[in-house]
Amino acid sequence: MFVKKSDFLVLILISFFSFLGLNLDSTFISIIIFLVIYFFIGYLVEEKSSIHMMFFVGFSTFIFLPALLNWYYLKVNFSLFFLSSIASSFFIFFTKKTIFKSFLGDNYIIKYIYMFLCFILVFLCLLGIDILFSSMVAPLIILLSLCFKQNDIKNNLFFTSIFIITFFVYVIFSWGGFGRTVVFGWLLVALLQFCYSIGFILNKYFFALLPSLAASLMSSRDFFNLKFNGFESSLNDSAYSPYRLSSTFIDQFNENGFNFLGFFDQILFTLFVFIPRSIWSDKPFGFGYEYTVQNSEQYLVDAGHSIASTLIGDHIYYLGYLGIISSVIVLLLIAFLTNLLYRLPGLNGNGVLIFSSSMMVLVWGGMTSFSARIALPSIMFLLIYFLLRRFLINRTKIRFGL
Repeated sequence: MFVKKSDFLVLILISFFSFLGLNLDSTFISIIIFLVIYFFIGYLVEEKSSIHMMFFVGFSTFIFLPALLNWYYLKVNFSLFFLSSIASSFFIFFTKKTIFKSFLGDNYIIKYIYMFLCFILVFLCLLGIDILFSSMVAPLIILLSLCFKQNDIKNNLFFTSIFIITFFVYVIFSWGGFGRTVVFGWLLVALLQFCYSIGFILNKYFFALLPSLAASLMSSRDFFNLKFNGFESSLNDSAYSPYRLSSTFIDQFNENGFNFLGFFDQILFTLFVFIPRSIWSDKPFGFGYEYTVQNSEQYLVDAGHSIASTLIGDHIYYLGYLGIISSVIVLLLIAFLTNLLYRLPGLNGNGVLIFSSSMMVLVWGGMTSFSARIALPSIMFLLIYFLLRRFLINRTKIRFGL
């Protein structure tokens, strides 16, 4: 697949309108530009890419809708939305080739391994042991996708049902109600892959906006006690309030100035999050907790409280408007790794699901939250992949007659 010239034009237009919106005083024109940019972001999104669709869900849930609601109720300006749109458009543009490939579904060993792992996770969750679930669920979605056969509804529904049962056993018996962004991101990715496998392509705006609106129902953190109390009462929820806090970071930067050392610590944490603190005793903290240490009362620090910075909030906090450049660089690095995962032999493009499963976390909590969430799943994925690699590659060669 080749990138269309119109996509490059839209990329330029998003940057142009974003900079224009940052420098306008007219509220009416700012709203028009706000809506136009969201439409352009959606235009760049490929409906057949799980990376794009999950990123768009995150963008709609934690950037677009919070920007609109916080402006309407609390008069928070759109500056963070405009800045985030620039960085987002570059990430989407450079991952446009991650389109799902036709599912093969002829590897019976993978199917047996998938069902065995689901059984083990269900058994552990029933015992109240959920330590493996969060690190195994993304690799499990990859195995689920390898079980699919294109347009075979019966086969694909059977294996998806096994995942859904496993998921809800975890939700009912082990989940504590926190980490909704992570937990329901898993379910959305699995259902999206199922839709791809039966040839049903979801409308990207519907897929993105429905979860963002549904987030207002989950303020109780109880899946079986959904209640809508109005959008205004949801503004303090963890889905909508991080945008408002991150919108203040440019003012905090203007007071504090550049903090290159603090930003460098965040880069170190992002790259080396997998190193245990028992080995690296002075390992930096992620931005969410570091911000709490620097700006909150001691009881919050003692409780381990952490905040979410949204997609580029940490960059703005340390570097001001220069953070736009650093955020684009980091997102381009993630895009590069995404494209590498897409090309891994034997996985038929499904390697990207390791990242797709945490795309919402990337938009909600930024680079440090994203790296923290993918660290253990990536290790488990690599372990499983290298154990099965020769078999996967050989099966792919046989399938294509190579």
